[in-house]
Amino acid sequence: MKDLSGRLALVTGAASGIGRCTALELARWGAELLLVDVDGERLGEAARELENAGAKAHPFCVDVSDREQVRGLADLVQARWGPLDILVNNAGFAIYRDLVFTSVEEWEALLGANLWGLIHFCNAFVPGMMKRRSGHVVNVASWMAFFSLPGSGAYNSTKAAVDAYSSALRYELNRFHVKVTTVYPVIVGTRFYEEIEGNLWTRLGLKIVPLVAQKPEALAARIVKAIRSGRRRVLVGLPAFMAFYFGGLLDLFFEGVGRLVARLTCRREA
Repeated sequence: MKDLSGRLALVTGAASGIGRCTALELARWGAELLLVDVDGERLGEAARELENAGAKAHPFCVDVSDREQVRGLADLVQARWGPLDILVNNAGFAIYRDLVFTSVEEWEALLGANLWGLIHFCNAFVPGMMKRRSGHVVNVASWMAFFSLPGSGAYNSTKAAVDAYSSALRYELNRFHVKVTTVYPVIVGTRFYEEIEGNLWTRLGLKIVPLVAQKPEALAARIVKAIRSGRRRVLVGLPAFMAFYFGGLLDLFFEGVGRLVARLTCRREA
């Protein structure tokens, strides 16, 4: 899909961070944007920013974990615009906490935003791409989909599921000429890290994020480049590359590291 001019693209989690920057980059290439987020105020700001840049942008305040809201949006989009050309499933958040002390409600919220949201949007919008025999789906996972460390197991589990889902989806949609790209960010300088819930050690560790983070604009450019070239994966930086290609060796290395991190960050009493 080299020419994005006039293409209809929907981006979830579009109010800030990777989603907002990806929407801006798609607009720069001439796409018309449907912006989805649960934060209505920031979503409106993102839409105005795009419109001020000369883009066509339409904001929709939708909870991606709510199947009925997603289905209603899909019906509206189909009636007004028809099938999507591009779907970017980016919405998500993280909770860093010991697995057995992560509540069922927290698990449900994580799975709802990080996995079920993606599934709802694919179920709602991909069949239109299949019927038209063209389109592109981008699913944002994480480099932590390939291995896990103490305190981040719940979040990593959702991203491992996104990775597995995306691989199978790519095979299934190939005969319909619909492309699927999976993105594996490492550390990106967005509000995502400001909103992570965790213990003291986790919060202290997150203080280094601004020092090592990649700019979301740079990642957005790589995502759009992948859409235009049909690339299957976007491995962001050496850590993601190493995790993907040498995950087994990393697992051996991180066995000792993981135990040390657990001693520092996890609860010592049941």
